[in-house]
Amino acid sequence: MKKLLAALSSGLLLAFSWPSIGVFPLIFFAFVPLLMLEERSEKGKSVFWYGYLSFLIFNLFTTYWVWHATAIGSVFAFLLNSLLMAFTFYIFHIIKKATKPRLGYVAFIVCWLSFEYLHLNWDLSWPWLTLGNVFANVPGIVQWYEYTGVLGGSLWVLLVNVLIFKAWRKCVYSGFFDKLAWAVKSGKRKWIFTFLAVTLPILFSFYLEKNKVLTTEKGTHEIVIVQPNIDPYIDKFNMGYEQQLTDFIVLAKTRLTQNTQLLIGPETALQEGIWENKLEAAYSVRAFRKLQEQFPNLNILVGASSYKMFVYGEQKTVTARQLRNEQIFYDAYNSAVFIPDSGQVQVYHKTKLVPGAEKTPFPKILDKLAGLMLDLGGTSGSLGTENKVSQLEVNEISIQPLICYESIYGDLQKANTNLIVIITNDGWWKNTAGYKQHFDYARLRAIEQRKMVVRSANTGISGVIAPYGNVIESTKWDEAVCINTKVLLNNEITFYSIFGDYIGRLSVFVSAMLLIIAFVKGRLRK
Repeated sequence: MKKLLAALSSGLLLAFSWPSIGVFPLIFFAFVPLLMLEERSEKGKSVFWYGYLSFLIFNLFTTYWVWHATAIGSVFAFLLNSLLMAFTFYIFHIIKKATKPRLGYVAFIVCWLSFEYLHLNWDLSWPWLTLGNVFANVPGIVQWYEYTGVLGGSLWVLLVNVLIFKAWRKCVYSGFFDKLAWAVKSGKRKWIFTFLAVTLPILFSFYLEKNKVLTTEKGTHEIVIVQPNIDPYIDKFNMGYEQQLTDFIVLAKTRLTQNTQLLIGPETALQEGIWENKLEAAYSVRAFRKLQEQFPNLNILVGASSYKMFVYGEQKTVTARQLRNEQIFYDAYNSAVFIPDSGQVQVYHKTKLVPGAEKTPFPKILDKLAGLMLDLGGTSGSLGTENKVSQLEVNEISIQPLICYESIYGDLQKANTNLIVIITNDGWWKNTAGYKQHFDYARLRAIEQRKMVVRSANTGISGVIAPYGNVIESTKWDEAVCINTKVLLNNEITFYSIFGDYIGRLSVFVSAMLLIIAFVKGRLRK
């Protein structure tokens, strides 16, 4: 019963520390019950299954909303993500058992960081529950993410949990108050270290927020953000694309001025199905060109489902599909279409695709299952990701476009951009914690790159986020609305934008070394 209660406690503490669900301070001792359970368990099998229970609770409570988009996909995500977390915890137990406890707790930290890093970079990537994301709605205490990214936050969480556990484990006497008094007295040094580990990063964050001076270009740039509020389950694919485009332009005109330099629309706002071989001939592009005649300084960035035809003899991509029974191949993309006030239309293709919905992971094995997953705004199976452009340039503005799922990856941003634009359609998750968490994660992207973030979401939340992660302006959920805002361009190049997820790479190396040590010691013991 004690082990069961410990597993339940950790799962609930992890879940109720998450943004839009609970309060973040719980995360600092969420692993403590599991660490107590692990210390009292001789069998690795017990550690694995109790850990699995904890992490399944964590996944269910925090990402339950995935069910609205895809029932089968959500069950698969819950079970697999919990399995990976439990396996990581089990590996820590094996290393600790084969070496010394102190080295074991180092293994706990680096193994978990390795798991999070690898989970950012494989076919089944699902980094929504990276521990560093827990501070997304309190950006004031993690201003140092400009040096570490979210993995720095994960490191902070894991280290504090270990320190609290090691301090609290001194409590061996019965009676709560006796334990507490004895622990404070005998483990004074450990409690001091724990206190410093919690407070110093927060104090450093406050210092950065107060003293950081950003290099911004002179003058502001007027931007209009459209939130069309099209129901993705009913209206998006039943209403004609001409009507959707007309409604979009009518809504945009309510806030457009002759000084507006950029108009932004959400992911897959254009339902026409644009062929990239004939961009200027597309109905949507021609309609936007007419709008630009009324507003000569206007540049337009909007989401679309686009397609590229491969002519005979042209080398096609690995995701290209055949057009019926003809010898004609094409690729499908989730795209951001950029229509400058002068010059050619540019198209950016989403690179981080949602496993199952937009991309079949390990296609040789799972291609047959692709049809079971819900199509989230495009074509089921694997979309294309090949890009000729990674940033969009117009006048002084250098845009880093991020489409939906891409905005939870910190290491995608380019150092030489000065504005981050996120386009997304969070309506698939309905009115749940999902869309709120997704908006809050964008606040972390602003801190990591020290760039302003403008965000257009189909059903909400759209808004403007400052380089410190504070929200300047935001919309409500489920409203058709338009924002006219002014942004400053920042040419700051942060430490993180240069070196990326170096904490993850170092952790993978250290974890590999510890696994080798554990294996050798285990063989010698036998």
